[in-house]
Amino acid sequence: MRYTALSGVAALATVLVNGVSTVPAVAISGISVPCDTAALINAIATAPAGSNLVLARHCTYHLTTAYSGDDGLPPIDRQLTIEGRDSTIVRDGATAGVFRIFHVTSTGDLRLDDVTIRGGNAPDDGGGILVDAPGMLKLDKAILDNNTAGFEGGGVAVKQGATADITRSEFTFNNAADRGGGLQSDGNVTTDSVVFARNFAVHDGGAIDHDFGDAVYRNTTLKNNTTSGDGGGIDTGSGTVQFINSKIINNTTTSRHGGGIWNEVSMTLIKTEVAGNVAGGSDGQGGGIFEVDGPLVLRDSKVERNSANGSGTSQGGGIYNQGGAVTLDRSEVNNNASTVAPGGVWTDTQFTVNRSEIRHNIPTNCDGSPVIVTGCVG
Repeated sequence: MRYTALSGVAALATVLVNGVSTVPAVAISGISVPCDTAALINAIATAPAGSNLVLARHCTYHLTTAYSGDDGLPPIDRQLTIEGRDSTIVRDGATAGVFRIFHVTSTGDLRLDDVTIRGGNAPDDGGGILVDAPGMLKLDKAILDNNTAGFEGGGVAVKQGATADITRSEFTFNNAADRGGGLQSDGNVTTDSVVFARNFAVHDGGAIDHDFGDAVYRNTTLKNNTTSGDGGGIDTGSGTVQFINSKIINNTTTSRHGGGIWNEVSMTLIKTEVAGNVAGGSDGQGGGIFEVDGPLVLRDSKVERNSANGSGTSQGGGIYNQGGAVTLDRSEVNNNASTVAPGGVWTDTQFTVNRSEIRHNIPTNCDGSPVIVTGCVG
């Protein structure tokens, strides 16, 4: 149960150089935490604000009981960095009770580097990590795997007013009984080089559910995620969302709306691919994108090979727009399909089109839509 503060001190004595008193700088490398769960708990509970905890390389820390309430580890109520060095913190599902792994409170500021968070099981939000407002979370080279939330955010739940910055990380096989299989993004969230794969939400947002705040997803991939509700890849409610140089591919809703995206916020897709997504329910709409109300801008982006392939009157394999202001700017809606025409774009509101194309969709590109997008033929 020991942990040791390590410091590299070049010299402790004052040195006189040409009559000038100098004190060499002190370099502190962190608090070393051995491969022992009790030591990890003790270190998190007692480390001063601003500490850097260095975990044992390749270690697996097993949590069998909650530290308090629904939290497996002591709440993070101050600034703390945990350097994982390819370690894993896991809730032992066979014997453990129901609890999440990390809880960042309103005064907390947690950075996790190079660590896997696995098997958390919260009765409410944030199966792996819960971030209360206005707490802050930074993940770098983190893996959120096989975590479960009884409500929102199977992997991570970021509350309205909280902040999360996620880089070079993966969200895999997480589950939410309501929304946000991988991530419940209700605060101000940024990602870069992040993959969301094979997450599941019962109601909305197989990978991500975004209900509040502003989110920017760069170089981010949402693939093979599933929901029984709306938005196999992402479901949105309010705020703003941007995807830049990203991919939303091969996601599925087994219900009706938005195999890849269900959107009602101000959303911008820049150099982003929405491809291979499926709205598979009866009378499905929007295999790639289901748009309602919120403005949607596609710039240098592609919506292709999506399908609304359920029985009944499934329409709009590429885009199904219900009252939204949609702009296509140097973008493509090609090779999508639906059970009933149109296979490319169904819309009740005219698009703004700039050097874009809607082609090779089946059974039609736009014919069968209440409004035919300017320049769309067939």
